[in-house]
Amino acid sequence: MSFRNRVTIYCSAAIALVLVVGSVATYVIERDKLRSGVDQTISKQSDMVFVNVSGASASVPAPPSKSKLFTRTLERSGSVGATKEQGFGQVQVQVLGKPDLGGLRSYIEVIDGSGKLSLPPEAQGGLKLPVPKQALDIARTGRGTYFTDATVHGTHMRLTARPQGKGHAVIVAQSLEQVDSALSRLAWSLGITDAIGVLLAAMVGLLVARGALRPVRRMSHTAQTVAETRNLGERIPVDGKDELSQLARTFNAMLDSLDTAMRSQRQLVNDASHELRTPLTSLRTNIEVLRDYSQLSAEDRERLLRDLTRESEELSALVGDLVDLARGSQRDLHLREVELDGVVEDVLERAANRFPELEFQHERRPTTVVGDPQQLDRALWNLVENAAKWSDPGGVVEVASERGHVLVRDHGPGIDPGDRPYVFDRFYRSQSARGRQGSGLGLAIVRQVAESHGGKVELVEVPGGGAAFRLSLIETPVAPNGVSTGYHVAE
Repeated sequence: MSFRNRVTIYCSAAIALVLVVGSVATYVIERDKLRSGVDQTISKQSDMVFVNVSGASASVPAPPSKSKLFTRTLERSGSVGATKEQGFGQVQVQVLGKPDLGGLRSYIEVIDGSGKLSLPPEAQGGLKLPVPKQALDIARTGRGTYFTDATVHGTHMRLTARPQGKGHAVIVAQSLEQVDSALSRLAWSLGITDAIGVLLAAMVGLLVARGALRPVRRMSHTAQTVAETRNLGERIPVDGKDELSQLARTFNAMLDSLDTAMRSQRQLVNDASHELRTPLTSLRTNIEVLRDYSQLSAEDRERLLRDLTRESEELSALVGDLVDLARGSQRDLHLREVELDGVVEDVLERAANRFPELEFQHERRPTTVVGDPQQLDRALWNLVENAAKWSDPGGVVEVASERGHVLVRDHGPGIDPGDRPYVFDRFYRSQSARGRQGSGLGLAIVRQVAESHGGKVELVEVPGGGAAFRLSLIETPVAPNGVSTGYHVAE
């Protein structure tokens, strides 16, 4: 199922749920209202029935013009009211008003505690009402009120039982057919309304889903186009500020990053092929010359062997640099706390052996950083080696390490202002560097190592000429007792 269809179904289901809950609530409220009206009617009818047993203290009110008086003789024993006698007595039942209140026929039954007493059939119109057990309890105790539903001769009726007279209860019933008919019509009306509402909700949900998911369709189309054509220049038009527009901007930014990465990769391949061509050609030429080994003098053979050794070393270094650059941020870093000033000291010791004609000065302050020791050593060596290449014999290379920073400065000719923006680019070599040894990858590797460690490298302006580079990394503060206190980014 498509996402659009799911959104349509969810919207329709939500609206349908609201409609159903509202319809059920309406039905329940209306049902309670109608049945409450019936309960009030039969309660009023029961208040109009009075029962009096001869010899009891209660008296029957004077019958008004619109009342009926029913008398029935029954055998009684024990006491009735304040009189104690055996024999027969009379029970008078007086019904005030009309029995068909509100246009609906009301049916009345009077019982005693045993359930044997009833009005004559003409009081009910020939209908005998059922006697619930709760009505007998009310007749015996003279307390309580009871409502219930009952089916009498196939008619749904509402009954109430209330105490009346001494030891009697009156049962009043009224048909619920009109109420049931009204509720049935209401249920059908609500059901039809809900069905139409759900249908309209589905149509509206479909339109809403189509409009809301239009940016998603554009993104899907763009992604499919990129996958099929491999054209990373495709972009999604963005004209809003909502979440989907933000997603589209993020997708465009991702395409920009991919495009930049692909261009960088292609440029790296092109530059690498160009840079590898020269040493490979030189090696091939020298090997061709060595084939005529017998025609070469010892001095020429020695010179060729030295050239082959040097060129192979340069080629190995170039290939190593290319591999490091190609791996980029995917390099596995073995991070741990490293004494950066100690790494600088090791690098300067090797540089002094490699460049004995130069003096290396180190202004050292203890500083600990989080990083990969081998990668940091490589980056620092590239900075020191670059400074040494641009220093004149007898010159000085100054290095300072503190608070996660390493500053490397030479006193050479400096960097031309036009070359400053490109010094960290791969294979970039200024006009003055074309005749010097190197591939133009050293500073690019330094920047890559710095960024992979969450730091940075930058060209620093210094007075007095020369060039200075500062490598900034994440320092680990150390407490006076020598215990590490956590990490913070070096300023």
